[in-house]
Parts: sequence; C-alpha cells; structure tokens
Amino acid sequence: MQDSDLEGIPLFADLSPEELARVASVARSLDWDTGRVALSEGEFAFDLYAIKRGAAEVRQRGERIAALGPGDVFGELGVARPDSGSWSRRRTASVVVTAPTEVIAIDGGAVRKLADEIPNLRAALHGAAEAHRQADTS
Repeated sequence: MQDSDLEGIPLFADLSPEELARVASVARSLDWDTGRVALSEGEFAFDLYAIKRGAAEVRQRGERIAALGPGDVFGELGVARPDSGSWSRRRTASVVVTAPTEVIAIDGGAVRKLADEIPNLRAALHGAAEAHRQADTS
C-alpha cells in the first residue's frame, strides 16, 4: 500500500510522511460488496478499518445508529483500548456495507505497536474511541 492511500482519512492527518509510510507498510486494501457484514456485534475485535470510498452503517441490536463514509474509521474501540484490561474486546456494534466499499484494514496487533511508536496516532485513536464512547452514551 502507498502512503497516498491513507490521504483523506482524518485518523492519519497529523502523521509525518515517515509515520504514514510506517502505517502504509502494515495496512492492506479490501473491497467489499453491498450487504457484507464487516463486523458483527459481540464478536471479538481484531482489526481496525478506515473507509477509503463507499458507505456502511453501524447497527446495535439490529437498529441503525450511524452512517459511515469516506474517512470514517471503525473497529478502533476493540483494538485500541488498553483500559479494558485486555487488548482484544468484543465488538459493541455491527457494521454493514451499504454501497461498494474500499476499506483500509490494519491488524490489531500492528495498530497497538504503531500506537506505541507514534504518539500522534495513539492520541488520534484515543480521540476516536472517546468520540464513539460519547456517542454510545448520548
């Protein structure tokens, strides 16, 4: 994957060119068709995803709670929250693809390693996780 593939994704906006190259070296691109269940509520979390193009929706207990589009990140709650006592958590919601979608996927272990190495990424992950926690409680 090229560094330029990460452009337009706010999670990576504050990273230096060297840091972007490091993230790109462990990221992979996936193409998903409409209707694919990208994440299932209650399953263990392993990867973080960022939408490059396309759309998806977040569902809790079968009810639509949010729409996702280019630049949006999902899966970060399960892979980037050391406060839970373990790195691998269960998914708090399902994500269903609503249009042909290209995502950038990063393995949870790689996300945690990168977060330890890149303070700006760690801060962005915690910010994204906190925003989702706030949305879940409102």
